[in-house]
Amino acid sequence: MDSGGVKMSEVHGTVDPMDSSSILDRLDPDQRTVAETFGVPVGVIAGAGTGKTSAMTARLAYGAETGAIDPGATLAVTFTTSAAAELKQRLEAMGVRGVQSRTFHSAALRQAQYFWPEVYGCALPRVEDRKDILVAQACRKVGIPAAEPILHEISGEISWTKQTNVLPEEYAELARREGRRVHVGLDDVADAIVAYEEAKQAACVIDLDDLLLCTVALLATQPEVARKVRATYRYFVFDEFQDTSPVQARLADLWVGGRGDVCVVGDPAQTIHSFAGSRSVYLENFCVSRPGAVGLELTRNYRSTPEILAAANAVNREGVRLTAVRGSGASVEFAPAEDPLQESEDTAEWLEARHRDGIEWESMAVLFRTHAQAEALRQILADHNIPFSYQKGEVRVRPGVWLGTLHSSKGLEWEAVNLAGLHDGVLPHPLATTPAQIAEERRLLYVGMTRAKSFLRVSWPQIVDGRITSQCRFLSV
Repeated sequence: MDSGGVKMSEVHGTVDPMDSSSILDRLDPDQRTVAETFGVPVGVIAGAGTGKTSAMTARLAYGAETGAIDPGATLAVTFTTSAAAELKQRLEAMGVRGVQSRTFHSAALRQAQYFWPEVYGCALPRVEDRKDILVAQACRKVGIPAAEPILHEISGEISWTKQTNVLPEEYAELARREGRRVHVGLDDVADAIVAYEEAKQAACVIDLDDLLLCTVALLATQPEVARKVRATYRYFVFDEFQDTSPVQARLADLWVGGRGDVCVVGDPAQTIHSFAGSRSVYLENFCVSRPGAVGLELTRNYRSTPEILAAANAVNREGVRLTAVRGSGASVEFAPAEDPLQESEDTAEWLEARHRDGIEWESMAVLFRTHAQAEALRQILADHNIPFSYQKGEVRVRPGVWLGTLHSSKGLEWEAVNLAGLHDGVLPHPLATTPAQIAEERRLLYVGMTRAKSFLRVSWPQIVDGRITSQCRFLSV
């Protein structure tokens, strides 16, 4: 049901009269193929900056205009709520209304709230969004220090078990096999997971990960529920499919129900959430596992200069090779500094120089591997009277230069980007020890580099805490 209480089967879509050719005229040949291909499963490998959102929007608008899809029977699944809102706004600006643009959790919540009373005769348990309180309670019960870093790690391990369908009693063995590293014993983490489940039951609540599992259970065990959901949604688009977890992939399969009108879009080279359970294999094997599926690639990068893409392509070991559409620009700057303080001073001066060149503060970013690395820079920026902003949830707080982590930069772009603190021991992260974890750290650098449009600077301190460091091993200088 929607927010107004309308039954799922009563949602309708509309489309204002458009010239379908004008929709396609805005696209390059590869994007146009994405927009025009219907009736079969479509898997799209879309490199960074290649206009995948434009291609997805055009696909939905063109399909609605030509009758290939019904916007009121279409579900577009995005990775974040902000991406869902952007997609909906773009469609409405093109006259297309009724497409449900949601995250996995948002779509699952609506379905579970609607069908749970019908199946079980009671309301869906309340979804607890203050998970940290219950995690702290569980840790105290089993004797684990309730310090913030440890609570954050254990919360992540709880999510990993659910996103990958790992039972608490299986956790320790599988975590060792996967090379997962936390600052307490894995057996202690397993005990905390059990205590967390008990705390939830006592409070009569579920968490966001349970929400996905509840929806999967409804669709997998209740044929009438599955029939009604599939009657409501017949056309699908999934964005950022490289970051899909096993439970999300299962939910997507249950929604689609083997039908052909589904398009998934993503980039294996931008898989940076494997620690949380995501697996790019669902994107990479999408066409292989579906007879008649069409595999497409978007490789023309509209964001970055050739110089930036050359550096990024040198780091990339998977996905597609990007080709620049823009003309030549400034060389990528590799800038070693004596120590972290000098690096922060040099970074501030670089930002000031770019600002004198005419770039707004809001169009620049400094990205780090960890939150802790940003502390020294914040004080230096304040000393230089450089305004800076930061992320709180999905909201940017205050206008200014962005201080954020490489993970937080996903999906964003700036004219000028400084990747700071990039020395071994930080990138790759010390907890990244397996080949798969090291590969993910490399992808994280690639994501950071491809955020830059016109200027890219990579810096690192040569001495940290009296210890001589070396540049990040992934860099080709």
